[in-house]
Amino acid sequence: MFFVRHFKVIVASKFTFLFSFLLTKNEENKAYSFMGRHGLTSYPYDYMLEYQKREIKVERDIEQNLLFVLHNEKRLYFPEFYSEEKVKKDYRALIIEQDSRSSHRYVRSYDELLGRTLLDVGAAEGIFSLDTIELTKRVIIIECLEHWQKPLQATFAKWNDKVTFVKKYVGNKSIGDFITIDEVLANEVKESLFIKMDIEGAERMALEGAENTLKAGKNIHWAITTYHRSGDPEFFAELLSRNGYVHEFSAGLMYWNKRLSKGVIRGKK
Repeated sequence: MFFVRHFKVIVASKFTFLFSFLLTKNEENKAYSFMGRHGLTSYPYDYMLEYQKREIKVERDIEQNLLFVLHNEKRLYFPEFYSEEKVKKDYRALIIEQDSRSSHRYVRSYDELLGRTLLDVGAAEGIFSLDTIELTKRVIIIECLEHWQKPLQATFAKWNDKVTFVKKYVGNKSIGDFITIDEVLANEVKESLFIKMDIEGAERMALEGAENTLKAGKNIHWAITTYHRSGDPEFFAELLSRNGYVHEFSAGLMYWNKRLSKGVIRGKK
């Protein structure tokens, strides 16, 4: 089924790899050529090969009944139903994703978050918040899925005084299980914020509910994923420019949903 669904891309990547010496050395052809040689991957660059044989040690917290890995000397917890192999697979994907050379990298340097309030929209396991927890002034973790609630509480137990959890979907209206970014920040000073947004294609809707923050906020940095939906890179570039933000894309391309795309747009004002 995988072969059938990705048939056109597999053929294109094999062709590009075999005839790369005849083709223009642009981003797209380089990515296809890599996949033609190594197989389809979300991160079609040499750096990801460095992680394939990396040993990952998984431990169990008996008291919490959760598996965890030591990530930069900090415990990163995973849901109760995860097996050791699932933890290893997902953690390997996470560290590939946030490698400094990755197209999914949210920042050039974590130092960008020094003294800022981080709004982690779509936190999942919370690795980005964990990587920056010692730098940030405060962290607001927004994650709607039930199976991440216990692991997140365990991961950030040491920093309870600076972390707030919001169990909601982020959308364009605050109703039921949904909340807007403007509502989350209603009682916050909209200054010196870092807003990271990775919510599986719902980013456009979420930004409809962040109109006041986009327009009135001062010294705000954004990192928004742009690979989930076709046209998102252009849409968010125009939106940020229209609201007075300078922006850049992360390096390289990602392969997702049978196409190549820019992975993350970073904006600041």
